[in-house]
Amino acid sequence: MPEPVLPEIVWRRVAKLEFAYAVWVPDGWDERPPNPKNSPWETARFGAADDHRRIAIVLRMPIFRSRSATELAESASVSLEGAGFGEFEVTAMPVGGRPGARLDCMRRDAGRVWTVREYMAVTEEASFCLGLGSAVPDEDARLFDEIADRWEVLVA
Repeated sequence: MPEPVLPEIVWRRVAKLEFAYAVWVPDGWDERPPNPKNSPWETARFGAADDHRRIAIVLRMPIFRSRSATELAESASVSLEGAGFGEFEVTAMPVGGRPGARLDCMRRDAGRVWTVREYMAVTEEASFCLGLGSAVPDEDARLFDEIADRWEVLVA
């Protein structure tokens, strides 16, 4: 485990063994039911009960065809573009202890911004996405780095 970036946060590990991953979230964050309107592949949703400016979700998708994490991120950008997001950037990087990709984008509306970071990993069994959204991206950059650094894809 990397040295913590935010030592003042107490972390809670939530293992979803049936979906083959574990995510670490701040102890004050609640787990909410997955939102199938967002994605039928959403398996978990987290956020602070008293602060709706940030959220974490995890998707586990079947492999429809062999593709890399970068290809998965590029495919996700097409869907997000249809939802009004733009300013896409895809970066190849390790995710969940394996080769992966990070997708960054944002949606602007009436002077407000909602930024999204999606971390993609692919195994032989499934594709995974850790999605982090924020209305205050400057405040959440370090927090999101820490959540992503701690994410565990448990499939060999």
